[in-house]
Amino acid sequence: MTNVQIASTQIHAKRRNLSIVALNAVSTLSQIGQYGLGTTLLPIALVAKGATPEQIGITSSALWLGMLAGLLVTGQIIRALGYRNTVIVGLAISALSFAVMPSLNWQWWFVPAAAIGFGLGLRWIANETWLYRLAPTHARGRIIGIHETLISIAAVLAPLIIVSVGAIKPTAFWIAGTIIMLAAIPLFVAVTLPATNSSQEIKLKDTNLGKSIKQTIAFLMGFGALIAGLGGWMEGSILAFLPMYSADIGLASSDVAWLLTILGIGAMTCQFAIGWLADNKGLLWTAKLCTFAALLAVLMATLFEKNFLNLAVAMFILGGVGGGLLTLGIFWATLADATAIEADHSEANLSNRVRQVSIVYTILSAAGPFISGFVVSHTGSGSLFWQQLVVILVIAIVLFWHSRKNTTY
Repeated sequence: MTNVQIASTQIHAKRRNLSIVALNAVSTLSQIGQYGLGTTLLPIALVAKGATPEQIGITSSALWLGMLAGLLVTGQIIRALGYRNTVIVGLAISALSFAVMPSLNWQWWFVPAAAIGFGLGLRWIANETWLYRLAPTHARGRIIGIHETLISIAAVLAPLIIVSVGAIKPTAFWIAGTIIMLAAIPLFVAVTLPATNSSQEIKLKDTNLGKSIKQTIAFLMGFGALIAGLGGWMEGSILAFLPMYSADIGLASSDVAWLLTILGIGAMTCQFAIGWLADNKGLLWTAKLCTFAALLAVLMATLFEKNFLNLAVAMFILGGVGGGLLTLGIFWATLADATAIEADHSEANLSNRVRQVSIVYTILSAAGPFISGFVVSHTGSGSLFWQQLVVILVIAIVLFWHSRKNTTY
């Protein structure tokens, strides 16, 4: 298939659908390595090597901070290389980082971890903007739900890979790199789209410092971006410190891997239902339901007997909620585009709002393990779930505030 640049509105339906399938395959495969093994393999391996909570938190946060850097420069790279080549560059950087990591002293793992995240950021924005521009507007909600379900497979398969091959030997790192590079193959099936200047930039046009600061704050405080980001905070800190928490209450390393698998199963199985509820009950109603479910799960983890079964139930719910808040954030990003599908600015608006959600999600996902690492270091791993109660309270405040604004979503 040639790399003919073609407007998304002129693509034949069959070719469009084939491209959507291909780009979903790219996300699914790359997510297993970049995110699935990136967020689970590193903390499990670091716990086995005797790392402190601060060291685990810094390494886990480095992946998210690298991702943030990738998100911020993706627009320029897409304009220079196009969607397909940008995704390939992101995949190559992450795969190479996994390959060299076993040969490095684990105290320096935060460097390749940041590179893995950087590659993930490039792939995330380039591939998903490409995908959502191809998706017909009337079906975007369902396509987002399907896409989030598929990429949630990573959170299930990655811990199972660790169970199979272990976290200490280089095998799991090499498997991650191989899976990431395999994700490049479906890229050559998808039809390309032109990368316009307007669709890839976050523009703060006013040069006045005060107004620019206000615009920046408004950008970071978008409703969908906030709920996705707070869900990411919870998810990031749980992924980083569940291995340490589980070890402290006497669970085996295999139990930890299974709990992480169950966390992923919750994310994978709940996303389509959450998307369906958002379509039928509204965004705010669904976000409130997710928040209440998260509260019940955290109370179960903190107040009930600390055993594998209770934690498994809590992890399933928290996995669904963490992924669900990101799904709702992306859904929010597409809402403003729904009434402007034929307008010249519609794709720019969609891209900027997707990037808004992605950037805030990444910032707060990095903050979660970083701050949790210092809190756990001084209070013990038992504070992990009490910290989540604070985050849930913040989410509830955000929802209450937006409910009072009588928003239409």
